[in-house]
Amino acid sequence: MTAAKMRLMSGLPAIKRREMTWEAPSNVPKSFDVRERWPEAGVPVRAQLDCGSCWAFATTTAASIRFNIKGHDYGILSPQDLVSCDRYDSGCRGGGLITPHIYMEETGATTEACMSYKSYTGRVPTCPSKCDNGSTIIRHKYESIARYTVDDVMEGLMNDGPMYFVFTVYDDFAKYRSGIYQYKTGRPGDGHAVTLMGWGEENGVKYWLLQNSWGEDWGENGFFRMRRGTNECGCEQSGFLSGYVQ
Repeated sequence: MTAAKMRLMSGLPAIKRREMTWEAPSNVPKSFDVRERWPEAGVPVRAQLDCGSCWAFATTTAASIRFNIKGHDYGILSPQDLVSCDRYDSGCRGGGLITPHIYMEETGATTEACMSYKSYTGRVPTCPSKCDNGSTIIRHKYESIARYTVDDVMEGLMNDGPMYFVFTVYDDFAKYRSGIYQYKTGRPGDGHAVTLMGWGEENGVKYWLLQNSWGEDWGENGFFRMRRGTNECGCEQSGFLSGYVQ
């Protein structure tokens, strides 16, 4: 996958990196993985392809798992709903940090069974009035927006589930295959949104565990790890978002 291809698939504005260091609170475990904590709540890795809809995939992945954790049997929420119907954001041309969560709070998202993903070519269909099969669209909302900082993100992840996570894509990210990513060389591209699923430490290097939307054949079966505690690619300065679910 080329860097140009990844920029097309990103869509969020680049984050200007601010130097910072941060230590995890002493009352959290050394590692945590949403998949292990709630194994029945997971959402498969999906592929956005030639559409800058990372923001919609990151939002609906986190929301789907959070609803599952609370016992709501809705199914997987539809990124196409946000791409086609969220007027706060820009479809395949990208989305914001908080605006997808405003949409989830005010309108909510339907399921993939109702509205399947169609924007893999970069085309954005008009927001439909019915499900793909002609049935009525039912959407599921957040109770409110949840915004976390580096000081409470880990406890929030353990208590409530996954979060929206953004960072700047540099050229060398195109070479990522496995391991803990740390920026070495290359120019910054666009921002990219993924789903924060946990954290850990390997050989003394601390990392965030992240679910991407570039398919299961990318990275570590669709996941990757990014260095934690040093604001890698601006990831820790913007905060972490999700929504409260009853």
